[in-house]
Amino acid sequence: MKSLVMSAVVTLFAISLAGNASAALGTSPNGKEIPIEKAAIKLAADVKSGGYTLVATDELKKWIDEGKAVTIISTLPAEDDEAMGMIPSALNSVIPKTEKELTPAETAALLKVAGPDKDKTVVLYCGFVACRRSHIGAKILVDNGFRNVFRYTGGIVGWQEMGYPLTK
Repeated sequence: MKSLVMSAVVTLFAISLAGNASAALGTSPNGKEIPIEKAAIKLAADVKSGGYTLVATDELKKWIDEGKAVTIISTLPAEDDEAMGMIPSALNSVIPKTEKELTPAETAALLKVAGPDKDKTVVLYCGFVACRRSHIGAKILVDNGFRNVFRYTGGIVGWQEMGYPLTK
């Protein structure tokens, strides 16, 4: 399973590179490849250590449009959700920026929001790709026996960039 996830991450990254190769040299619109490389390596390491799967913006939107049974959880502070909006039907369970800051109460709150069905599909998101709140939350769920955990890495910023609807 973990090697399948890593293969998927590498494949998606390669497709991204190939898709952008014809537009300009490199992946970054401003010509800075090293930050993208570092982010990609960190994301791959997070996915490997977290034991969850990634879901892309378009795929998550498709799931919502098709009415797929999915619990979506924002791990951002409630004031951020209020200011920026949330993905439709998303619930909130605040997770700190680092695992070191995580409290037992935050873990318990996330497990309560996720509910008792450990076979259902759960998607966690935060602000953007480099934000680790959703990684921490997804890892908590996997560590507590949830089997269909996804991390939406684009986060609320990616959702906004696509012009998809938000709820306030």
